[in-house]
Amino acid sequence: MVSAEFLSKIPIFENLSPADHDTLAGLWHKRELKEGEALFHVGDKGDAMYVIQSGIIDIRVPLQGPKKEMTVSVLHEGEFFGELSIIDGLPRTATAIAAETTDLLEMKRSEFIKFLMDRPGVAISMVSVIGKRLRDTNELVQSLASKNVNEEMDEQLSFGDRLADKIAEFGGSWAFIILFMVFVVAWIALNIIQLWFKPFDEYPFIFLNLMLSCLGAIQAPVIMMSQNRAQKKDRLRAEQDYQVNLKSELMLQQLHAKIDELRATDLHHMNEAIQTQMVNSPHGPRNPVDSAT
Repeated sequence: MVSAEFLSKIPIFENLSPADHDTLAGLWHKRELKEGEALFHVGDKGDAMYVIQSGIIDIRVPLQGPKKEMTVSVLHEGEFFGELSIIDGLPRTATAIAAETTDLLEMKRSEFIKFLMDRPGVAISMVSVIGKRLRDTNELVQSLASKNVNEEMDEQLSFGDRLADKIAEFGGSWAFIILFMVFVVAWIALNIIQLWFKPFDEYPFIFLNLMLSCLGAIQAPVIMMSQNRAQKKDRLRAEQDYQVNLKSELMLQQLHAKIDELRATDLHHMNEAIQTQMVNSPHGPRNPVDSAT
């Protein structure tokens, strides 16, 4: 049985009174899953929420391509999921599979709705919490979409990192190549002209070769440091794009499900209105075939 203290830690239940927590704690039922058994699939009716007593649950979303599913969350003992399903009753947007033998506590939506019907104040409080969570989710998506990885990494760079980037940037420019060629030509020319006197670096310019070797030995790891940082930026940018795309896809799936539900509700209401109009007609119900003729 779920304790009232645990229920107070679930966001949509945290504002309930202790008495409501005690009543809500009696609505849970035990359920056991074997390893590899699916609790629900994408598209199944959302009619319950769950708390993990022991075991592990993998939450997976469908993908297009060779890899049909991807695990987006791994839930362990004491964690809960499916809480929004007992509110909206919409189809599941993910698949839950037991990674090992798992014991769950389940609360059915029908029992929870009955609990709310007797407590309108509790329903209003929960709607407020859900609205806040929706706002937080929207802000998270906006912050991820507007986040500039380059700026954030630049703010965390040390003096050595900035110096390495500057050296790598200058070392890969035409300015460096031109200055390097001018320096080498000037060095060789100066030592050749001084053949009539005493050159400070005689042919085959051993001192020049030593300096160039030292330059190459220092420049190579500095450039590699800059390249490693560039690769890290690319990975962070790819991870950011993936998170934004995944969240957007899940939100679009939920919107499609809600639109389909609204459309079905409108058609049902329209059909009821037509039936009522036909019944209230002074000529009584008419056969659609007769009406057409």
